[in-house]
Amino acid sequence: VAWEVMKYADMHSKGIQLIFQYEEGNDLDFDIGLYFYEQLCKFVEQPKNAQWAGPEFARSQPTMMTAIKRKQELREKVDVNFDGRIGMLEYLLYQYRDVANPADFCERSMGGGEEHPEIRKARLALEEVNKRIRAYEAEKARLTEAAKQPGVKGLKAKNELAQLDSSPLWEQLNAALITAEAAVRIATKKFGGGSYSGGSGEGSHAPTDGAIWWMNRDLEEKKKRYGR
Repeated sequence: VAWEVMKYADMHSKGIQLIFQYEEGNDLDFDIGLYFYEQLCKFVEQPKNAQWAGPEFARSQPTMMTAIKRKQELREKVDVNFDGRIGMLEYLLYQYRDVANPADFCERSMGGGEEHPEIRKARLALEEVNKRIRAYEAEKARLTEAAKQPGVKGLKAKNELAQLDSSPLWEQLNAALITAEAAVRIATKKFGGGSYSGGSGEGSHAPTDGAIWWMNRDLEEKKKRYGR
């Protein structure tokens, strides 16, 4: 939930309305950080999101604060590298500070070694899916706008829009999604419950920095929207 809210806060700051136009970032400046927390609090308060307001998610629920108090909190406790920006990892370290320590996190990350080829392959496959999604959504947005025109041009655009889900753009997206799913499955099978520390050996025990979890989550979201 927090990641989605952070993405839309970043889109808001950049004046982007269509998700396909958004290039994911990983941090926000302080003012947008305030907006992010404001939107996160509103999300939890909305009746339609009551499932996230239960006691089992108490640790994950944001604390309501005034803007002055929140900015002080961001500066003194969230911004652990003092760069004047708020990153997703900083938010997580702060939100789960009872079990997470920035110093321990940095030490473990620095000792993690290089990215395993199978994990890299899965990550690049997901990036290819993102590329295909942007192409598909850009054409969909163009045709949707063109379909509003009167006469032959509007009718032509409506016809092309109706056939978009059987077009080469959709086929390329679907093929990329299948390839990514296979790559993520292989990486998950090898490292889903384990890790990699670099080098040629397998079955080592250094952390994969949550890469497997994030890739599976990313794949799940893409399949919900574009899978068949």
